[in-house]
Amino acid sequence: MLSEIESYLQASQMDVVGVAPVAEWPSAYSECRPTEILKGCRRVIVFGKEVSHPVFTAEKHAYDLYAVTSDNHYHALDAAAIEVASRLTRAGYPSLPIGSEQPVIVRDGLYWGMVSLKHAAVLAGVGTLGKNTLLLNKQFGTRLRLGGVITTAELLVGKPLKKSLCAEGCRKCIELCPVQALDGKGGIDQHKCLKNCIVNPIISLGFLAKWFKRSQFVNKATEMMTKTMISGYTYSCNKCLVTCPNFKRGIPKASS
Repeated sequence: MLSEIESYLQASQMDVVGVAPVAEWPSAYSECRPTEILKGCRRVIVFGKEVSHPVFTAEKHAYDLYAVTSDNHYHALDAAAIEVASRLTRAGYPSLPIGSEQPVIVRDGLYWGMVSLKHAAVLAGVGTLGKNTLLLNKQFGTRLRLGGVITTAELLVGKPLKKSLCAEGCRKCIELCPVQALDGKGGIDQHKCLKNCIVNPIISLGFLAKWFKRSQFVNKATEMMTKTMISGYTYSCNKCLVTCPNFKRGIPKASS
């Protein structure tokens, strides 16, 4: 069955596919654990699509190109997730698609994915996490966008990579972050980052969740605004992504 899923995802122009176990899921919130979302869940299927490197390095309009490419990738990833979940369910294995970008959950003033796909990718052996908090992949570096499916099917899982792809002594992303959002230990100040890197008037209201992080009302209101009103945004920063040495992975050398 896994080979059938992989074949479908490859035919759908997905560049990487992996399967992660759900035991001891690394989430502080039970509602973000696959087993709490789907009864009998055993696996997370995670897959990714590359954002082509010239999108980031265009001489003009790079951020807008990055935004529109990412948005289209999210739609493709979500469509693939829905189809894979449907196929597995019809085969007798109840499954659910996990949105590649939405919905988000706001708890204690911080944004969380329904299920962390980058952590699923790490558990599946698709890559490792960098100090920039991004997924690093051997072939596509920092350039992947992720989609996923949680399933009751007991598929063969991947093995996490033994060695981190983030160089131990490298601090480029930390030093070049214009708002010093990275702590150097894999942590990030989400509000500093979002306010600097995403252009959308609603994002500026995110500070309310930061200062009133214990307020259930503010958390839910921020969550609802993010789900319903943040669309059509563009980017204004991606330094941690493009300055990472891993960004250049898989980029062919220019022909002479």
